[in-house]
Amino acid sequence: MALQLTLTTDRAQVRVVPHLGGGLSAFDWLAGDTPTPIFRAWNGVNDPSTLACIPMLPWWARLSRGGFAWRGRFHPVPLTDPGDSHPLHGDGWRSPWRVVARDDHRVLLGLRSQAIAPFDYEAELEYGLVDATLSVRLSLCNRASEPLPHGLGLHPWLPRTDDVTLHAVADGTWLEQPPALPRTLEADAIPTDWNFSQPRRLPARFVDNCFTGWDGRAVVAWPSRGCQLEIAADPATLRYHVYAPGPERPIFCFEQVSHVIDALNLAASPEQSGLRVLEPGESTEMTVRYHASAIESPAP
Repeated sequence: MALQLTLTTDRAQVRVVPHLGGGLSAFDWLAGDTPTPIFRAWNGVNDPSTLACIPMLPWWARLSRGGFAWRGRFHPVPLTDPGDSHPLHGDGWRSPWRVVARDDHRVLLGLRSQAIAPFDYEAELEYGLVDATLSVRLSLCNRASEPLPHGLGLHPWLPRTDDVTLHAVADGTWLEQPPALPRTLEADAIPTDWNFSQPRRLPARFVDNCFTGWDGRAVVAWPSRGCQLEIAADPATLRYHVYAPGPERPIFCFEQVSHVIDALNLAASPEQSGLRVLEPGESTEMTVRYHASAIESPAP
C-alpha cells in the first residue's frame, strides 16, 4: 500500500498519498466514536481514480481531437487510460509527487513534469488542516520556453445518500454528455433538476456537466448523517463540475475548476474559456477550503 501522511486535529483527519498522484485517501470529520467520511474512503487500490480527491493539471476534463493546436502547431496528447475515449485531467493526478515539507497540520508536495509536450511545469500542492477545515492550494509555474495555456482543478469524490443536497449558484451549463463535448463557449440554460442555486437533491438521471457563473461558495448536506460540507474557493475558480452517475452509485463529485470542458480546443480565446496563458516563469494557483460541521437544527 502507498505511503500515507496523516494530518489530525480534534475535529478532523486527512490522509495524503504523495506517490499516488499527490491525492487524498481520506478527509474524515471527527465528532463521535466513529469517523465520518466527508470525502469517500479510499479502497486501497493502487489507482488514483479510487482516491478521495485528486489534483488536476495542467488542465482538467476531457480533451477532444487527441490533442490541441497552439500557435499554429498541433500537439498530440496520449490517452490517460487505454479504456478512455479522450485524454483526461492532465498528468498531475497520475504522477508521483515528492514531499517538500510536513508537520502535524500541513503537507507540502512538489512536482516537476515534462510528461505531456509542450507542457513543462513545476507545481506545488499544499494541504493544511485547522480544526475541521481542510485547505488545499494548488499552484503551477510554466517552465517551458514558450507561453502556454494552463488550467487547474480539484476533484473530490463525495458520499451519495438518498437525502444529500447540493447548494451551488450557477447561471449556465453545457448540456452535452460524454462522449460528446461542448463545441462552443456559449452555455445553455440550466434544467430545473440541475439547478442548485437553492439546496436540491441530486437528480436521478446521469449528470457529468460543467456549470459557469459560480460565486465560489457551495454547501453539501447529508441530513441522515447529521453533517455538512461548506466549500469556499478563491476568485480564480469561477466554475464547477458535477459528476453524478445515479442513485445506484454511492458517490458523486463536485469539482472546483478554472476553465470549461475542452477549453484547449474551443474557438474562444484561452482567457475567455478560463485558461491562463503563462509566460515562461509565470505562475497560477487556486485555493479551496472545505469545512465539515454538524447540520444545525432549525430554530423552533
